[in-house]
Amino acid sequence: MTDYQNAEEIKEKIERGDLVIGILDIKMVDEMIDLYTRSGNSGNAEGWYELGMIYYRGIGVDQDAEKAVSYFKLAAELGYGIDAWIKYIRIAYFAKLSSIPADRIKDLVADLEDKDTSGEIYLLKGYMLNQGYAYTENLEASFFALQQSVKKGNADAMFELCIYYHYGMGVEQNSQKSIDWCVKAAENNNIRAIYNLGTYYATGYESISKDINKAIAYYTKAANLGHGKAAGQLAAMYIMGEEVDKDEEKAKMFYTLAFENDFDVDIFFDSLGLEEIDIED
Repeated sequence: MTDYQNAEEIKEKIERGDLVIGILDIKMVDEMIDLYTRSGNSGNAEGWYELGMIYYRGIGVDQDAEKAVSYFKLAAELGYGIDAWIKYIRIAYFAKLSSIPADRIKDLVADLEDKDTSGEIYLLKGYMLNQGYAYTENLEASFFALQQSVKKGNADAMFELCIYYHYGMGVEQNSQKSIDWCVKAAENNNIRAIYNLGTYYATGYESISKDINKAIAYYTKAANLGHGKAAGQLAAMYIMGEEVDKDEEKAKMFYTLAFENDFDVDIFFDSLGLEEIDIED
């Protein structure tokens, strides 16, 4: 087996929890990193990319944005592909790294924005123009970048347009266009848009009439895609039984799902005056 394949085997064991339960020796983390490093040094761009992912996601190590971008840079320069540069820019922005010169980011974006078929580069450009990272803050330019991302089918950018129209950011406020973009994003499986539509139908909003059945359908879809608050909302609805039939089993199921999706469901229940559900029973 190659160094890369051996490293992959160790990573799989870490991801399935062998390290947590003590089946895997902590020293294997160092061995995995050494194997990926040797793979990268031998000319395998995937070795550097996987090291970037190790530090990006915190697989067996603490998350480290600086290390992650350094490895994604090595992978990209070795020919891994545009995804390595996208990760590089994404981490730099979200971690607000000051170690990467603004001109470096802008030059990369200018070079990649039309080559990227996913629209992710334009999306990140929109974020950065909104927050004044690398670029001077400019909401109108941010809105335009998001439009360019949407043209490439990016669902995250679709939901951002929903937000921009809702608040009138870089564009004239327009509630109906905001709703339209929320629907479009949800149709393209954007989890935040799906959750928002659940909320719109749960309460009634602008042109959307209250419809609890549709609210439950959207909340359920969002919860199953990993939205913790959507699962928490469903748990609360089923335990209260005010607008749906009370169902303690469903409440427990969604309470557990909310917890698994890293949502502070116990705090959420407390804010509603509800007792925590014992998921150990």
